[in-house]
Amino acid sequence: MLTQKRLREVLHYNPETGVFTWTKRRRRGKVAGTRHDERGFLKVSIDNERHLLHRLAWLWMTGLHAPVSVEHINGDRSDNRWKNLRLGVKPQKRAHEAPFPQRTAYEGVVLVGDRFDALIQTDRCVLNIGSFETAEAARDALILARREARQKQRERLRRAA
Repeated sequence: MLTQKRLREVLHYNPETGVFTWTKRRRRGKVAGTRHDERGFLKVSIDNERHLLHRLAWLWMTGLHAPVSVEHINGDRSDNRWKNLRLGVKPQKRAHEAPFPQRTAYEGVVLVGDRFDALIQTDRCVLNIGSFETAEAARDALILARREARQKQRERLRRAA
C-alpha cells in the first residue's frame, strides 16, 4: 500500500493549485496525471499501481488513506485543490477500509475504530502524532507535540535574529 512518505518521494503536491508534479530524474517538474475515464477523474501510476489523484491529495495532506470517498466540492473531478476536496458520505464498498473517524471532546483527537488518533493541523497538512488507547492519552500527546513545536519555532526565531 502506498504511504505518504513514498508518495512524497515521487510526487509533489501543490494544495493551492491541486497539481501534482514529478520529483524524480527525467520527469522532474512535469505535471503528473492523465484522465482516468469519462467521469473526469485524474490518475497516475506509482510503483506499477494506479491511483486517483484526488485520493493521493488526501493522503499527501493527512497522512491517511481516506476511509470513505473523497468528493470534489465544485463537481469538477479534475480540480484537486485541497480546499475543493472533502470526505464523502458514502462508505467505500471494500470491507478492509478503516472506519470513518469520529470527533471527540478534545480538539485534534478522533476515534478511529477502537483507538484514538492524535492529529495536528499545520499550514500544509495534517500530521498524525499517533494512535492511543484513550482519548486522554491522545490529548496529552497533542499537548506535548504542540509544546515541542512552539519551542522549536522560538529557537528558529532566536537563531534568525
